[in-house]
Amino acid sequence: MVLVIVALTRALCRKAGEEKNCRVERLERLLRWEMIGSGTLTREIAAFLARTGFDALDAGALRATKEHILYTLGTILAGSSAPGIEQAFAGARALNGRSEESTVLVSGEKLPAASAALVNATMGHSRELDINDDRIAYKSSVTVVPAALALAEKAGKVSGKDFIASVCLGVDLGIRLGLATNPKPVHARAIALGPFAAAAACGKILALDESGMHNALGIAFCRSTVAGNSTVAPSLTKRLGVGFASQSGVVAALLASAGYPAAGEVLQGAAGFFQTFYQQEGDYEQLVDQLGRRFEIVLVGPKPFPSCRYTHGAVTGVLELQRRHAMQARDVAEVRVRIGERDMRSVGGWSEDEKRKKRRPEGVVDAQFSIPYTVAATLIHGRLSLEEFTEAKLRSEEILDLAARVRTILTPEFDHGPMDVKPQWVEIVMRDGKVFGEKIIYPKGNPNNPVTAEEVVGAFRGMASYATKPMSAAKVDDAIAVALRLEEEKDVAVLAQLLTA
Repeated sequence: MVLVIVALTRALCRKAGEEKNCRVERLERLLRWEMIGSGTLTREIAAFLARTGFDALDAGALRATKEHILYTLGTILAGSSAPGIEQAFAGARALNGRSEESTVLVSGEKLPAASAALVNATMGHSRELDINDDRIAYKSSVTVVPAALALAEKAGKVSGKDFIASVCLGVDLGIRLGLATNPKPVHARAIALGPFAAAAACGKILALDESGMHNALGIAFCRSTVAGNSTVAPSLTKRLGVGFASQSGVVAALLASAGYPAAGEVLQGAAGFFQTFYQQEGDYEQLVDQLGRRFEIVLVGPKPFPSCRYTHGAVTGVLELQRRHAMQARDVAEVRVRIGERDMRSVGGWSEDEKRKKRRPEGVVDAQFSIPYTVAATLIHGRLSLEEFTEAKLRSEEILDLAARVRTILTPEFDHGPMDVKPQWVEIVMRDGKVFGEKIIYPKGNPNNPVTAEEVVGAFRGMASYATKPMSAAKVDDAIAVALRLEEEKDVAVLAQLLTA
């Protein structure tokens, strides 16, 4: 029946003289995928990943991938000094011992590749600076880059071109899985999608064929989860979950390389990824739309502020009002931030007890997930950087006093719309009675309000300054230069060498 329908469609297209414009290929795919559980969809994706290389990337994908690599490496450097990292490193060392495989950045100590990915990815997520897709909330690069770099160092002599292609394809798969998830709007989690994305990237590093890539995706599914993602102090499991996802990608690719069988339909059907975690089938047309012709990495930008993305609309609005009106924090009577229910529950405070905690955070995670704190800190310092999340700043009465005067106002219509990141409206009331307002639809870092290439480099330098061990200016400069011309490198292990103190 499938072949009959496809043949008829092609005949109609020829008759209409529109063969070139007909979507026969997509129709054929969708009809084949109706055979739920047949393994067809996963097999086609595995085949695409196996056959696609650097030459498939256009100029935009190449530029975006190199920027993602540089920026993600910066988040790892900054995260090396974050709370919990010393314990994560000690645990990984105790589990596996030392080896000569892959480098934990900054420290320079080597661990087995999977453990190095675990530690580096945990560091990369620890400062809430990792790259975020505003459409689906997915942290797209923080699982992929650490996994691919760790395995590239273990494998040896992985070229810059091959590394770039691996990262681009891994990120692309993770985002596409998120876009395909129902119901919408989607809040896609790195702990769920990251194992697949990292496995795809690592499979490319190991040059897995279609069968091997299929097995890697099947193994990655065993490590996917949507649980254990705490954002409440004192828990730091949100950071560790991303580390586990990155580690899982390395493990999946290595097991697949050894021939471990895990093929079958990974995504569709009652036992597939989408039904297991979301209780309905995915939007498979979104999963494959222009696959290999459009790379989703170009539609995702770096996060400019080290806090939950749901605070960035308000922070962007404050910075824009400060730029336009040159206001001083001491002259502010109160701030009103209009947000939807989803943002109110996560970063605004739903109950009165939650609102009090948002105004006086008990720890850095609470502060990162607080509109009152982030808005107050931004107004006082004219920025929102890692410095605003030090212990001293978290206890600053100047910030806390202003945070107590930041009111979050429920605005249900802001929950509408297709993007995960929702509009926010900031109103700053001055002591002289003047009111300045700004509605933000696209916070800084969104492709519609992008972080520039120069800002990415500046952000990397800033993040490097927070490494737990001092990084020399020469090494920082060399790492930037290598990352920006990475396609010319014969062995990407040079990045790990440069990014040790």
